[in-house]
Amino acid sequence: MTDLEDIDQRLARLGRGTEALRPSAGFSARVMSAVGREAAPSFLESAWFSSRRLLPVAAIAAALAVVWAVQVDRSVDDELATSYASVGLE
Repeated sequence: MTDLEDIDQRLARLGRGTEALRPSAGFSARVMSAVGREAAPSFLESAWFSSRRLLPVAAIAAALAVVWAVQVDRSVDDELATSYASVGLE
């Protein structure tokens, strides 16, 4: 007997043992009433769930903005230094 036959036999035995199991009376009605009672999410909850998907993109965008700002600041400083140095005497 192989492991596959052993598993098939176990599954068949479990299938026969659980064949008579059914949900209790009113189970579907209880589930549907619980679903009906569930409140719709508030605006803040909806915004939080949506923002979790966009958070990594926003973090990358913020990091790129900081890098860009530092580069622009350095280039402005270089331009100002050049313009101060080129002032000649009259």
